[in-house]
Amino acid sequence: MNFDNTQSHMPFLMVDGEGNRILFFCLADGNNVWKLHVSVNDGEPQRIETGLSPDMVECSPTAWQDETGWHVTFIAGGSFDSIMYHLYRMDGTTLATLSRPVAIRPTRAGFIYQDRLVTAELFDRFTIHDRNLDRTIGMPGMYIYRVAYRADNPDKLLVSGAWINETDSLFTVEYDVTTGDQHLIACDGKPAYKCTIYGDEVIDTIQTGGHFENRRIRKAERITTTSCRILTSQPDDNMVTQKVRTCRCKKRGSQNPEPASRPGCLECVEKHLGAAMVILSEIHAGYAWHLRLIGHLHEAEEESQDWDALFRLIRKARKAYQTANIIPDWEIIAQELANVKGNINAD
Repeated sequence: MNFDNTQSHMPFLMVDGEGNRILFFCLADGNNVWKLHVSVNDGEPQRIETGLSPDMVECSPTAWQDETGWHVTFIAGGSFDSIMYHLYRMDGTTLATLSRPVAIRPTRAGFIYQDRLVTAELFDRFTIHDRNLDRTIGMPGMYIYRVAYRADNPDKLLVSGAWINETDSLFTVEYDVTTGDQHLIACDGKPAYKCTIYGDEVIDTIQTGGHFENRRIRKAERITTTSCRILTSQPDDNMVTQKVRTCRCKKRGSQNPEPASRPGCLECVEKHLGAAMVILSEIHAGYAWHLRLIGHLHEAEEESQDWDALFRLIRKARKAYQTANIIPDWEIIAQELANVKGNINAD
C-alpha cells in the first residue's frame, strides 16, 4: 500500500495463522492525532476502534495471535483529560471483535507479548519481566522512544531512541534478550527509526516535514547492521521503574485527578525550568540542544503534577515549543510557580 501522501508511524509487521500479511501502524487523523490502524495483505487501512478520547494519542502497536484469538497492545495518553501515558491491552477472537482497552500500567514505551511485559522510562532504561527473565537494560545518555519486538523472533527487541545531547542522532538497536547481542540497523544508508522487521522485510519511519513527528512509513530497499554495545544489562537491579526522590519540599495532596508518575517537587520543577532557560539561550547561540530542552520541560511537567494549574501551564509550553518552536513565556510560568509557593507557605 502507498503511504506517500499520508502521515503514518509506528509500524508492526506480522503474519497471522492463515498466512496473511498483517501490518499494524498509526495514522494521523484530521487533528494530527495518531490513531491505531491495521492493513491486511496491503489492503486499505482499517481503524482499530479503541473508544479512547479523540484527542488521546494512540501509538506503538504490537500484537500476537494464539489459539484464543488476537492480543493487541499499544501506548496511549497525552490528552487534556488523561495526560499520563499507559500501556493498554485489547483481546478478542478476531481483530474486528477486540475488547475495550485495559490500562496495564503507566509507561512511555513498551509492550506485552504472551507472559512478557516490557516498560520503559523516557531516559536511560527499560525493564523486561516474564517467567524466565527479570532484567533492567540501561541506555545511559539516551532518550527511549519505542521498544517493540520482531514478530518472527520475539526475543529480538527493536529499541528506538536518540542521544540526549546530539542532533540527528536517532537510532534503532536490535537487542537479543537471550544472548545480549546488539546491532544498529540502517535503512538505505540512514539509521532506522521505529522500524519493524519480519524475515527479510524492513519497514522504516522517515521524517517528511519540518516538525519532528511529520512521519511516513516506507519499505526499506537496503538494510545494513553494525554490531554495537550501547545497551547494558543490569540483572541485579531492583526493577524499580520510578525514580526515588529525596527532595526537601513537602508532599501535598494532588489536585490532578490523574495519578502522578512521581512525587511532586517544586525544587525539581525550578531546577528543570532553569536548565531549560539556559539551554534555550544555548540553542539560539548556535548549540543544537533542542531535544535536551524538551526533556527538561517534560521533567518539569511531570514534577509539577501535584499543582494542576502549574502542570497544565508547563505542559502547554512544552507542547508549543515541541510542535511549533514557540518559546515558553518564562514570566508567566515563574509567576504561577510563585503563586504555588505562596499558597504552600500560607498553609
